[in-house]
Amino acid sequence: MTARRSRHLATLDPVEVGDHVCWVTGPDEDFAGTARAFAADGALFGDKVLVIGSPEARWAPGGTARGVLVDPAAERPGWDAEAMLGLLRREADTACRQGFRALRVLARMDRVWPEGASPQEIARHELGLDSLVAGGAALVVCAYHRDAFRPGALEQAGAVHPQRLGGHRTPPAFRLFSVAPGCWGVSGVVDSEGAEAFRTALGELFARSATVRLRCEETEFMDAAGMRALAEATRAVPGRRVLLEHANETVRRCWTLLGYDHPLIPVELTP
Repeated sequence: MTARRSRHLATLDPVEVGDHVCWVTGPDEDFAGTARAFAADGALFGDKVLVIGSPEARWAPGGTARGVLVDPAAERPGWDAEAMLGLLRREADTACRQGFRALRVLARMDRVWPEGASPQEIARHELGLDSLVAGGAALVVCAYHRDAFRPGALEQAGAVHPQRLGGHRTPPAFRLFSVAPGCWGVSGVVDSEGAEAFRTALGELFARSATVRLRCEETEFMDAAGMRALAEATRAVPGRRVLLEHANETVRRCWTLLGYDHPLIPVELTP
C-alpha cells in the first residue's frame, strides 16, 4: 500500500484500500445513488461490503455472501462506537480468510450516534478507526449528515479523517491521521480556527500512548494558537511526550520565541 496522504475527493470513485473518508452529506444530495454505487464497486474490485445503517435503505446490500448489513438500532442495547470497531476488526479478518481483497465499509454515523456525538467522542472513535484502516485490510466511508451533528462535531470529524468528500460548510484547516503504528501525520494549517479540534484530537492520542509522534511533512503552517494547543494538551496529561518530526524552520523558531522550548513542556521538534 502506498503512503497515506490527505486529500479532498470530488466523488467516491477513487477511494482505495487504506482510505478513510469523512463524507458530509445533506438533504439536497443524492445520498442513496452515491452509496449504492460505492457498495456496487465491491463486486468490481473483489471486496466484501459491510453497510452500517438501516435495512429499509434503498442502497443496502442484498444479503448475499458479498454484503453484510448491520443495523445499530436493532443491536442496542450493547451497541456503541467501540462495538463498531470490534465488528470491523472481525469482519476484516473474515474477509481476508474468505479471499476478498478488502473490507469495504459504508457507515451512516447518525445510526451509530442517533443522538449526535461530542467532538471528544468523534475524535476517540475516528482515530481508533483510522489506525485500523491504515493497516490495509479495509476502506471506510463515514457518512455524517449535516442535520444530525452540531457544527463543532462535524469540524472534528473532518479533522480526523485523511480524506473528505462533500459539503463541509467550514472545511477542516488541518487533518490528523495514522501513517504508521504510533505515528500520526498532520496536514494543512493548524491555526486559531482549528486549534480546539487539534487539542481534542491530541488529548485522545495521549490517552492511547505515552509517546506520540507527529509527522509534519504536509503541515503548511502552525500559528501561535496551534502551538499553544499542542503545549497545553501535552502538559494536561502528565508523563506524555511528543515528537514533532519534520517541523520546518519557521515552526521551530516560533516555538522557541513563544517560550515553549522548556523542560516542563515535553515536546521535541526535529527538522
